[in-house]
Amino acid sequence: MADVARRRTIGSRAAGRSRHHSGNGNSVRSHRSTSSRHSISPEDIRYAMDVVLQPPPTAWAGYELNRTIVVRLRTTNTDPNDALADSTNLVAVATLVPGPNSTGSRDPTVLNSLLAGRRCDSIHPFSDDEADGVAASLDMDHPRGVGYMVFPGLIIRQPGTYRIRITLIRIRSTSSDLPVSPSSGGASVQVVDSNPIVVQGNGPFTNLAPYNGDGEEDDGGWLDVLRTIQTRRRSRD
Repeated sequence: MADVARRRTIGSRAAGRSRHHSGNGNSVRSHRSTSSRHSISPEDIRYAMDVVLQPPPTAWAGYELNRTIVVRLRTTNTDPNDALADSTNLVAVATLVPGPNSTGSRDPTVLNSLLAGRRCDSIHPFSDDEADGVAASLDMDHPRGVGYMVFPGLIIRQPGTYRIRITLIRIRSTSSDLPVSPSSGGASVQVVDSNPIVVQGNGPFTNLAPYNGDGEEDDGGWLDVLRTIQTRRRSRD
């Protein structure tokens, strides 16, 4: 999957517009502000997101999207290092929303049941030594860039026209709080929608089998996200 995404041209990386809600890896490049810093509480930090690598315009129902979605997180009102310190209190979650002229269900419960794969991610610093191969190949330079999130292997189970919505969720106010699951709590901080995806039925004749579940509960990568956040917190202590 990463090989397919890596071959995409820079022209396909249209950035999605984000909306605010209340409330040394050498390959990945981001400029850090050197201006004087002022302390700011986590609740006062404002964020924005850009879809740096968009999903493909078409896909087959029940098969993995042939491109990893990559999203950049930036702050709009403070030094990026202050926001980076707050990033272990945040997660990003991918959900499905109707696309243009969609005739399908608009019930969030129904739509969410149609999306499988890696739907949760933590915020990866640009200096992350374990940067995903796709993310490492992109230029995500921004003077207020904080980090990035990747969503590989997403699967849409039913034909239709959709967008992938990425929601930034605050799972705790400070690092001393216990995190809450995005599905059971947390505060939505900001969202960004991808370009539309037209999902077709009757998949191609390939060696890939359509997704039908494996009998195990699909947590969308939530437990992996928790482990990553805990590791980063310990490394800063």
